Amino acid sequence: METHAYNAAYLPYAMENLATMMDCGINQCGFPPRLFYRMFLTSGVAGQIEKCNPRYLAGFSGPELVSLVTEITMGESPAAIDGTFTISPEYWAGWVLAYYQWKTGKTFRFIEENGLHIEKVIALYHPLHEADLDKFANVADKIIAETVNASISPLKKARERCGLTQEELARISGISLRMIRAYEQKAQDMSKANFRTVSRLESVLHTDFGDI
Repeated sequence: METHAYNAAYLPYAMENLATMMDCGINQCGFPPRLFYRMFLTSGVAGQIEKCNPRYLAGFSGPELVSLVTEITMGESPAAIDGTFTISPEYWAGWVLAYYQWKTGKTFRFIEENGLHIEKVIALYHPLHEADLDKFANVADKIIAETVNASISPLKKARERCGLTQEELARISGISLRMIRAYEQKAQDMSKANFRTVSRLESVLHTDFGDI
């Protein structure tokens, strides 16, 4: 069962406001997409939406959010925002991101840092802008899952596949817990481990050296 980020009654406001914010911020004010999205994250506005602050979900219009984001991050508002917007790919990106954040409860920062940066979302406009919102959500889930999976170290994957904790792997293999943690966190390069270490891990995890 999904746990939505906030009451569904606020969702239409959030979607419309993030959509117009993205369109105005990028197309009217001229901010590069990734820069403006980062400003949105660092301003704290994203966090207020995630926390279900009604003022941020429905109290500000999209253009007002642009002004707020730029005031917080740059110390001044754009020269002129006339409140007009277009149903652009940038508008659509804000629209679907608001929906996806509400649907999944993932933070905007997590979404951005795990493969679904704003430019990627904008690029999905042409294949998906006429599709159901849940089609975008399914594509987004796949992109994020692939990104998260790719960031997991092969050693951790092999250990978890065998149902072992780090402590159990250290005890059985004779490799220190500190080294296992370092390899899994990629603080140490597993490909540079000595033959004895790799052989012990291969033996316990039933994994070929190439898999690690």
